[in-house]
Amino acid sequence: MTEAPSDVPPRPAQSQDVTDRLQQSESRLRRAQAVARLGSWELDLATRSVWGSEEAFRIYGLPVTPDGLLPLDEIQRCPLLEYRAELDAALADLLARGRPYDLRFRIRRHDGGAIRRIHSMAQVTRDAAGRPAQVVGTIQDVTEQEERAEAMLDALRASEERARLAFDRAADAIIVIDALGAIVQSNEQASALTGLPAHELARRNVSVLFDPEDLRAKPFRFGEVLAGRTVVMERRLRTADGRAVPVEMSSRLLADGLVQTILRDISERRHLEEQLQLRQRMDSVGTLASGIAHDFNNILVGIMGFADLLRADAPQLAPEHRSAVENIVQAGRRAADLVQRLGMLTQPSQSARAPLDVARVAEEAWAVLRETTDRLVAKEVAVEPATYRALGNESDLFHVLLNLGVNAVQAVEQRGQGPLGWVRIEAAGVAPGSGGPALPGPGPWLRITVSDSGIGMSPEVRRKAFEPLFSTKERGTRKGQGLGLAMVYNIVVRQHGGAVEIESEPGQGTKVHLYLPRAADDEGPRPAVSPAREARSTPALRGTVLVVDDEPSIVRLATRSLTTLGLQVLTAADGAEAAELFEHHRDTIDLVVLDWNLPRMTGGQVLEVIHRVRPDARVIVSSGGLITAPERRGVLAILPKPYTATALREAVARALCGDAAAPEPD
Repeated sequence: MTEAPSDVPPRPAQSQDVTDRLQQSESRLRRAQAVARLGSWELDLATRSVWGSEEAFRIYGLPVTPDGLLPLDEIQRCPLLEYRAELDAALADLLARGRPYDLRFRIRRHDGGAIRRIHSMAQVTRDAAGRPAQVVGTIQDVTEQEERAEAMLDALRASEERARLAFDRAADAIIVIDALGAIVQSNEQASALTGLPAHELARRNVSVLFDPEDLRAKPFRFGEVLAGRTVVMERRLRTADGRAVPVEMSSRLLADGLVQTILRDISERRHLEEQLQLRQRMDSVGTLASGIAHDFNNILVGIMGFADLLRADAPQLAPEHRSAVENIVQAGRRAADLVQRLGMLTQPSQSARAPLDVARVAEEAWAVLRETTDRLVAKEVAVEPATYRALGNESDLFHVLLNLGVNAVQAVEQRGQGPLGWVRIEAAGVAPGSGGPALPGPGPWLRITVSDSGIGMSPEVRRKAFEPLFSTKERGTRKGQGLGLAMVYNIVVRQHGGAVEIESEPGQGTKVHLYLPRAADDEGPRPAVSPAREARSTPALRGTVLVVDDEPSIVRLATRSLTTLGLQVLTAADGAEAAELFEHHRDTIDLVVLDWNLPRMTGGQVLEVIHRVRPDARVIVSSGGLITAPERRGVLAILPKPYTATALREAVARALCGDAAAPEPD
């Protein structure tokens, strides 16, 4: 019988293998703790000794001991003073109730005193009797992680602050609404635009901000917005005080499901668009008027010219015939005035500008107004003499003020105020940026205001007031042709580079503000030149005059008028014929009366031929339009159409007698 073996020792190879694996595992754990900066510790409650891993020693800044025991009194002093009470309370609660703790605090390391941020967790283990036996915990240095997190949080807060400032201080109104249209957020500009503070806008439905008719015509299209599309529309917003403000509404979906809507006030843009459209309409009417004015001027030359010849024979006419001739002349003058108004629509820079006394021009216009309109309406000039001087054309300003005055009186008559009605002219200097319309330059500017106590204007009438041919007067009456305010706009804005603004409400009267360049203090007003000239007898003359015009009645008038002075007259009906005649009679023609608008060759082209053939040739240009300074080179004088026989003879006499101061346009 074999004897049983005694205790068999473990195989040396297996024991070594287990030891190696254990050491390898511990090494891996140490490396992992070092990478994570995570140490572990165990507190034996019976012996009050604390074991710690190598990483725990490094975190506290303590040298690693051979037995791996942490000095309890040293590690208890590491936490900063403000955290110690919290740590003591957490440990006591852990031991008393077994509640694990998870704390973040700061320590001062032993090696150098560096402050580190710590994350520590612990739980308790109990013995067989259920008493606390050991506290097992971890300690992790989270300084870099928390600093990165705080930096990210600070950056996020700064970004949010910038976004909030951009939201609150945006130039446009911004509101944020939910899927049902309720406003959940609004910025400062939204309150400024709507007239409602943020707390009143909150939770209101966005639809209450808009005109009901506008909403019916153009619904919100929120379905498209919620589907991810950006929807841009123009609509009318109603403010708290009832005003209608045109806005551009742009809506888009945000990441959180809310809708951001930007409301941009486009009142100024609409105003500029209306001004551009008005200019385009003025240009269109002007193009049409240019052709009408040219033909009408030619007709008027014949009418007024031959009437003038008849008037010269007045002593030989019966009284009723003299009266008829005078009526023809007066009608011709009214027609010429209408043609001049048409010309103002086509020639925006035809008037020379000079310093003028606003008070004197205003008094002259109001003097005419007092004599020709209802005397029950008071006319007041509230402008100090020699105080306000504008840089402009005196005759044009006179017509502007007179036109506005007539309109003002008629507005008072429409209201039926009787002796209580009034119209007034005022003036004031305007500093740049002090309100009013956008002026085209820094100034200085002068504001002339024509106001009345009349019926006022509706917004629609005010918007169309300066359109050519627009009028609120009854058709068929002599109260207006729809050119008055268009002429005012053209003279002030296009000829003088200024601006016009209307301030009016129904039943509240009207103020028309004219903004004109103000004359410098050292510029004195030039003496006014009366447009009227007394007819002078012209002496008998000798010589040959070439009259060039495509209107037969003008040719007949010129021939008859000039032959009575003893002149020989040659005539041409177009530019090519005129050039040929002048080349053929270059040595015998003493003067050319040249129409500027001719068929086949223009007046300018004929003028070039004349000066090429004979540089010293004397030429009078006749035109109903504007002749620019470069075009006037080599021209002795301008004879404006329509003209009378007397004006033609006088101009020719001056030119042939060597007087360079030939008649200028009346």
